[in-house]
Amino acid sequence: MLELLPGIGVVLPDGAGTLRFGMTPDEAEVMLKAAPRSHRGRQCMTLARADYKELRHAHDAWLTGILFDPAWSTCAVFDGVTVTVAGGGPGRTDRLTSINIGPDPSSGAPSATPVVWDGVDLFGHPVKDVVSVLPEPVRPSLPAVTSPRTTTEVTVEPLGLRLSENPSAADRWSRLTLLGTPTGWETCCAGTFACAGDGDGLVGILRY
Repeated sequence: MLELLPGIGVVLPDGAGTLRFGMTPDEAEVMLKAAPRSHRGRQCMTLARADYKELRHAHDAWLTGILFDPAWSTCAVFDGVTVTVAGGGPGRTDRLTSINIGPDPSSGAPSATPVVWDGVDLFGHPVKDVVSVLPEPVRPSLPAVTSPRTTTEVTVEPLGLRLSENPSAADRWSRLTLLGTPTGWETCCAGTFACAGDGDGLVGILRY
């Protein structure tokens, strides 16, 4: 079982410990490497924060996982569930701020590891049932400008949580992002998951 502790981090399965917001990359890596399987994520793009003309563009890229940071590239797999982490925005890049949990891409089977918040298995119940027990406000996530989303997403600001449903996931949430605060993006963001400047992750990179 992975247990979400909003504002604190995530308790990993099998006594592997607690990933805590504010950890350094080295501290987080030691914990993730204790998983049954772990590996370094591959860099599929070469984008860095310095490549973006405006802060809001980098913020959107960070939220959608476009940016690659070698210091935060360790992936851990626990019986069908993959855990990845990221540092924060300006002034927070050396501290754990984002924890992402999703399916193991190498396994075609449903996860055998419950992902739990307050006793609720977030991936184990229908989407509407999970939403009904989350604290308000719960709102639909804003769609990315660069590519229309094919998933259903909701944001739960009080928890710093975003849940995503893959169309093939049989009416179940299949991915989540848990953020610690502050994230370092407060100078451009109206909220934890919303960019006040309508950020578009690839502006200044592929479009001018």
